[in-house]
Amino acid sequence: MSEPTTPGAPGPDEAAGHGGSADAQALAEQGALIIQRVVALMRTARTYDVSNMAFQRQLQEFMGVLRRLLDEEEEVTLVAVADYFYLNGVRVKASTALMGPYHSLLTDFERRQTGGLRFTQGVNEAEVERFFQIFLAAEDPALAPKLPETVDEAQIQNIVPFPAAHLDAEDLVRELDDLPKAQQERARAKQVFWRAVVGTKKVVLRARQTGRPDLRHAKRVVQPIVDTVMKSDYTLVGLTALKDHDEYTYAHCVNVAVLSVGMGQSLGLPRQALADLGVAGLLHDLGKMRVSGDVLRKPGALSAEEWTQMRRHPVEGAKMVARMPGLSQVMIDSMRGCFEHHMNYNRTGYPDVAVDWGQATLSRIIAMADCFDAITAHRAYYKRPHTAFEGLQVLMGPNRVNFDPAVLWALVKTVGLYPAGTVMQTESGHLVLSMSPNANDVTRPNCRVLHRPADAVTTGGADDEIWDPMPATESVRRVLPPEEHQTDTEQLLAA
Repeated sequence: MSEPTTPGAPGPDEAAGHGGSADAQALAEQGALIIQRVVALMRTARTYDVSNMAFQRQLQEFMGVLRRLLDEEEEVTLVAVADYFYLNGVRVKASTALMGPYHSLLTDFERRQTGGLRFTQGVNEAEVERFFQIFLAAEDPALAPKLPETVDEAQIQNIVPFPAAHLDAEDLVRELDDLPKAQQERARAKQVFWRAVVGTKKVVLRARQTGRPDLRHAKRVVQPIVDTVMKSDYTLVGLTALKDHDEYTYAHCVNVAVLSVGMGQSLGLPRQALADLGVAGLLHDLGKMRVSGDVLRKPGALSAEEWTQMRRHPVEGAKMVARMPGLSQVMIDSMRGCFEHHMNYNRTGYPDVAVDWGQATLSRIIAMADCFDAITAHRAYYKRPHTAFEGLQVLMGPNRVNFDPAVLWALVKTVGLYPAGTVMQTESGHLVLSMSPNANDVTRPNCRVLHRPADAVTTGGADDEIWDPMPATESVRRVLPPEEHQTDTEQLLAA
């Protein structure tokens, strides 16, 4: 394998998790802190001048992390290659809490045509201030190629950005290709999912600024989702089980799009209809921008006045989409998705309309996806959130009258009888975690083995046995509620 041409970029051995003078695990943990602090600095710099106390506070947090690293290392190099970050050659994995900042920074690097940043001994606060002012400005496509030159002209000696073109991603891409098939699919699905979250954030923020969504950008966000699901790769569906992270507001929109496209695929919808369905799912909650943040975040029951405001959001969302110029099928589908996603199949729900009104097929799918994702979300007023398995039981119980039976079955086909995040005990005594559904058999998901009986024969590594899918010789004896196991399911799903 050829060595990357840029000093500090990961070589083959380092990419595998070896390298640097500090322990690799410690470097990975410090890398997570560096990413969080860089993102916090950039977020603050977009709102405040560098002289403001808010920015200065974030600056001191960042410098504290950086100086601790420089006490151990001659230099600190953060590199982005093939949708992964490496700190001094050690891969920084995106934990659940880190996912939002991780993929936000990947996007910021991409916009600025930046492959990495190197910090050397002697870096100080004044240099960091000047650098981040320049780095933010380089979001302009005309300024991005000139970033290294601009930094040099500003006499910033201890922070060096280098272009993405100077990094050789061949080794890392080959590393991905050398992984087992299930891990390849999972790595690629994570790229699709988190790029969609970042893209959705842009769509929503643009809609907040202009009063209308950018349908073209929404289509670009949804296209990789449709491509992935149409390959019958339901690994992407498993990632919708991740709830406990900073970007859940935007991830909910992506979850609804992913689940909707999966259900549409199960129902036999053609490709163009799946694409339009995905966009409508992505935009379904736009109207919540017109609801007070205090109402949206309220932990307890809503008052009558607050509930009236909440019930307006489908109408407000439809009005926002209607402000788009022209008229197309995806625009009509998106308007109906906004307006009808809280209408029910049995004519209950809201908004209440005076005329005989039938909920569109695409809206029935979006309503199902929205309800399933919402019922399993973390809520301040729950003792604990419903697991996906419990959520499915709720929807298949008395609440099933609210949904089209065909769409409910499509949900089961899409997420499986044991959705991602479900911890199960098998008849053989294995304890396993459902990672993603198996499109060919809803009763046998793709699983990670958590515990095996003493006489079991392993099919993988000692600590990383994967069933892709659950073998035909196995069956589920029972599902364990969270109180009966100590498994950090979110962390394992995010790994």
